[in-house]
Amino acid sequence: MQSFEYKAIAAPTRARKFKGVKGTAAQFAMVLSELMNEMASDGWEYLRSDSLPVDEKAGLLKARVETYHTMLIFRRAKSQPAEMAGLIEDHSAEPEITPKSSPPFEPAAPARPAEDYGFSQDPPMTSDARHAEELADEGGPFSDDRR
Repeated sequence: MQSFEYKAIAAPTRARKFKGVKGTAAQFAMVLSELMNEMASDGWEYLRSDSLPVDEKAGLLKARVETYHTMLIFRRAKSQPAEMAGLIEDHSAEPEITPKSSPPFEPAAPARPAEDYGFSQDPPMTSDARHAEELADEGGPFSDDRR
């Protein structure tokens, strides 16, 4: 597994004048390009830019104000220490292991019929259920009262 180290640099906020480059946007792009090429020459790869909030004091006696700073994030691969290099095994030359073919899948027959789980078909009635059934057979408790 490859690991990286990261470096954050504040993004430039001003453009410089370059010979043959006109316009603020183009001059700013040149400043940014120079910075990125300088980092790349040291082995750093540009990853992304992030704008992060920072609490700053606005003046000598003033309250803190939240501002945003743009950071350029770079990364490069860490070099492996010499003692770790011997512990890493290379398995790229080993043959690929193929699984043995298995017999086709056959579902097992159920041990019991689906409806028989050791219980009778109807659950036993409680006394309340029996009483309600008897009342229903007789016409219910209010059968003759309300007609």
